[in-house]
Amino acid sequence: MERNKQGRYVNMILGTIGPMLIALAALRYLAKGDSSGYIIIFFGFILTIGYISYLEKKAGISKKWTAIRVIVTLVVLLLFTYPLYF
Repeated sequence: MERNKQGRYVNMILGTIGPMLIALAALRYLAKGDSSGYIIIFFGFILTIGYISYLEKKAGISKKWTAIRVIVTLVVLLLFTYPLYF
């Protein structure tokens, strides 16, 4: 039981660091206009997605619905980012 509690705390901490990294990188990009914040945003995004997956597993959401969420998220992300680059 104690090990399960520690795992929850580790995931909670990583899930909190993710959005903080994304926010800091976005603020850095806005303040300085440099592109070094991209790697920080990417790392923060990965931590946040990992935490969301952990919460979905704990909530008992099936893998089918998780896969559907991932596919829909990627499609929407591609639809919104495509006009920005072309």
